[in-house]
Amino acid sequence: MNTRLQSLQKSFLALIPVIAFTLLISAVPGSDPGPSTKGKIHHTGYIWLKEPGNKEHQQRIIDAAHRFAAQIPEVKGLSVGKSVPKGSALMDTTFDISLTMHFDDQAAMDRYNKHPVHEKAAKEDFLPLSAKILFYDFVSE
Repeated sequence: MNTRLQSLQKSFLALIPVIAFTLLISAVPGSDPGPSTKGKIHHTGYIWLKEPGNKEHQQRIIDAAHRFAAQIPEVKGLSVGKSVPKGSALMDTTFDISLTMHFDDQAAMDRYNKHPVHEKAAKEDFLPLSAKILFYDFVSE
C-alpha cells in the first residue's frame, strides 16, 4: 500500500470518534449543537451619517425606527436615540444614531427584515443618509 493511501486512512480513522460524537449529540432529543436562540433576540445598530450631526437626517432615521415599532408586529420593543456627546475613554461617541430592537426569536427578526416598512426605510432613509451602519445581534440568556 502506498504512503499516500496509508496517510488518508489514518486521517479518516482519526475522524471516526469526532463523527460518532457529532451523530450521538444530534440524536439526543431536544439537543442543538448550534447557537442558542431560546432567548429573545436583541438587534442593536449604530449609524454614522454622511453629514454628521445633521438634525433633519437624524430625525428621519429616528422616525423610521419608530415606524418599525408601530407597524411591524415582530418588533417587540424599540429604543432609539442620538449619541451621548461625551463619554469615558471606553465609549465610542462617534456615531449619530443608535437603536435596539427586540424580537421573540430569529424567525421573527427574519420576517421583520423582509417587511415592506423595513425595506422602504432602508432604501429611502437609512442607506441614502448613512456613511456607515453596524449591527450587533445577541440572544438574551
